[in-house]
Amino acid sequence: MESAVANEKIIDQLASILSAPAFASSKRCQDFLRYIVTEAIEGRREEINERNIAHLVFGKSQRFEPSEDSLVRVKAHEVRRRLAQYYQDNPGSELKIELPHGGYAPQFVEQRVAQAPAPGEYNRPLPSPAPRPPINRRKAFWYIAGTAAATAAAIPLSLYIRSGHPETPLEQLWAPVGEAKTPLLISIPVLISKTPNGSIADRVGLGVAAAVSQAANFLNEHHLQYRLRFGSGLTFGQLREQPSLLLGGFTSTWSQWATKGLRFYMVAGKTWPESYIFDSKTGQRWQAENLQPDGYASADYGIVARVFDAVSGQILFVAAGITTFGTEGAASVLFDPHAFNAVVKGAPSDWTSKNFQAVIKVSIFGTTPSTPQIVATHFW
Repeated sequence: MESAVANEKIIDQLASILSAPAFASSKRCQDFLRYIVTEAIEGRREEINERNIAHLVFGKSQRFEPSEDSLVRVKAHEVRRRLAQYYQDNPGSELKIELPHGGYAPQFVEQRVAQAPAPGEYNRPLPSPAPRPPINRRKAFWYIAGTAAATAAAIPLSLYIRSGHPETPLEQLWAPVGEAKTPLLISIPVLISKTPNGSIADRVGLGVAAAVSQAANFLNEHHLQYRLRFGSGLTFGQLREQPSLLLGGFTSTWSQWATKGLRFYMVAGKTWPESYIFDSKTGQRWQAENLQPDGYASADYGIVARVFDAVSGQILFVAAGITTFGTEGAASVLFDPHAFNAVVKGAPSDWTSKNFQAVIKVSIFGTTPSTPQIVATHFW
């Protein structure tokens, strides 16, 4: 299996390739490349063969006979051609994905880049998140024993899928999840620290805990399946298996990964108060207001997103705040019909089939965020 560092680079490069003009016009080539790259980084190179590609990518029956049907070979030739076009258009790529002749298992070649990406470049990697100071645990964290968290993560909280025609914009937003054959995965970041008596405790931010409560109430009411996944155990392979809701900002590697390269994304500063949400189109920055070392602020900002992700092939929902309160406010947009109505006000008529992002602002009173205010939206 590829190393963890290499996997992250490969996934980022795959995302860039699939969204580029060379591949955007061919869903079959996208599916072909996504499949072989994913199988490779998941350690299943020996299973990348003509029969499996025909069956799993193109829907051919198990009776597929390569000697009688050249579909896979023709598509492999087209994928090679499109990859060559992509790298011709993007000569500064740090990683090259190649499909050698005579086989279907991809190769990943790191390349020296003559010049680093300029500051402010739209698709540059986000800085690694700096360690974040804890919010007062007595007021702002829900503590969970490690064994209990592991047990809860393994138990699917499955409900019946809703039937009927969605009526409100919020129901339309979640309709694709109801049509999916697998439950929604809710990713919950867990911070591990020592308690005053020296023992180890797992803790979930108050805002994330409130977001999970909102999600459970909404999904239960609308008879949508879901399951919880705690901590850092979430893998890319799991993201490929079902729609996912990614909670948390700087505490969640996957939330940052899902928004990297999009119009709105989070940037970690040298210190927590210097961190911000960045608009790559206008250069606008949003920072938590009066942010204190203990994590409290007078106002916070967050990102809400729904993305039909080309890399995982699944729907990703994101609710990520600079602080835990911004995450709670962002999540409320995904589960409160009035808050979501403000997002789609003025949206294109076909917004239900588009990706979207929104930046929200919440004022914070003690440990309670206000109703979120929509400060920016983007549909594509």
